[in-house]
Amino acid sequence: MTPPATSRTVTIIDDHQVISLGVRSALLDTGAAAEAIWLPAVDPARIPTGAVVVLDLRLNDDSSPRDNITALSGAGHPVVVYTSAENPCLVREAIAAGALAIVRKSGPSSDLVLAIQEALDGKPSAGLDWAAALDADEDFVVDYLAPIEADVLAHYAEGEKSETVARILSLSKNTVNTYVARIRDKYRAAGRPADTRVDLFRRAAEDGLVSYYD
Repeated sequence: MTPPATSRTVTIIDDHQVISLGVRSALLDTGAAAEAIWLPAVDPARIPTGAVVVLDLRLNDDSSPRDNITALSGAGHPVVVYTSAENPCLVREAIAAGALAIVRKSGPSSDLVLAIQEALDGKPSAGLDWAAALDADEDFVVDYLAPIEADVLAHYAEGEKSETVARILSLSKNTVNTYVARIRDKYRAAGRPADTRVDLFRRAAEDGLVSYYD
């Protein structure tokens, strides 16, 4: 039976419990989580309903990061990857699977706390490690998006409202909305649906249009 959750519960999945102790301390000290629990492997039945999951990419059970994140996201758990980030391919795989943030273990704990706070609110956090690991795969942008569509996507994916994007790019609000609809259609046709703003953020990150820490 899945345990109940408080509104700000975090589950830390890592081979090494000592990592979880440090994470838990940072979370509880800053009030970023009301409760933080540790698991050595992905076990959805033991994760409180709606909890944010802080996940290490490499676990001793040799499980796939893509499979783990897909399973967790499918069960309603926002995922923040906490990793040494030594393998950019695994980081890219994690982002494609739906991770909301990538945080390097060697960075300050405040980076992780911020990413978790964003995830608790259902927001992605484009960290430096996320951007560096992606290394700007621009094929889709070059081959499928017109320059103005790429500009619209970059601003819209950052969270700007249509009217703000319109003002920045000297377009009408209706024109921006038309471009956004076209961009969604193109991603869908390429087998990379982007039906929500979070999905568009992921696509923009995957394609090198979003590459900074907010």
